[in-house]
Amino acid sequence: MKYKIIIFEDHIQMQQSLKELLEDDEDFCVTGTYDNAKDIVRIYEHQQPDLIISDIDMPEVNGLDGLAQLKKKYPDAKVMIFTVFEENDKVLSAICLGANGYILKSSSGKKITEAAKDVIEGGSPLTPIIASKILQHFPKRQVVNNEMEMLSKKEKEVLDWMVKGYSYKMIAAELDKSVETIRTQVKHIYKKLNVQSNAEAILKTLNKN
Repeated sequence: MKYKIIIFEDHIQMQQSLKELLEDDEDFCVTGTYDNAKDIVRIYEHQQPDLIISDIDMPEVNGLDGLAQLKKKYPDAKVMIFTVFEENDKVLSAICLGANGYILKSSSGKKITEAAKDVIEGGSPLTPIIASKILQHFPKRQVVNNEMEMLSKKEKEVLDWMVKGYSYKMIAAELDKSVETIRTQVKHIYKKLNVQSNAEAILKTLNKN
């Protein structure tokens, strides 16, 4: 069964190129393309996609506003931001609003399709460059000592792979575990670190010293 993807991108040539790139992969089916996020909630409800790929800078309703609307009603919806923006405030806003991944349009076709699969399979593509940009906005602080210490050895191992950008499926293969086992361990990590997403867990880990 193919993964259903919806694209929000106002540049028609880029929209078509992304659609063709994804549909060249046998795992994907693009079920809709839109030039702004005005009706993102209604579209999501109607099509129930596995992933939304959204630009930030669009007319009428931009990607960040659309992301906020969608996550407010459907917090589990998977959204990957696809943009030319590298500015700290744009990156930070997207992550804080609940983006599941963030990839630049300058990325290779292979990186884009891999990132899309990562998000669908539970990963959170957040390159070291993007992570470092976000960290510039976080004041250096002492993470509560108990937080990291509360993690078991296996949970720390899973977290290390998450920081490297691995999806649940990839982590499961590395550790010779089932994907469901990894999902359960990640839930425990969230609870112990008091975070709600992979991106938050990664940022807290990178900012712990």
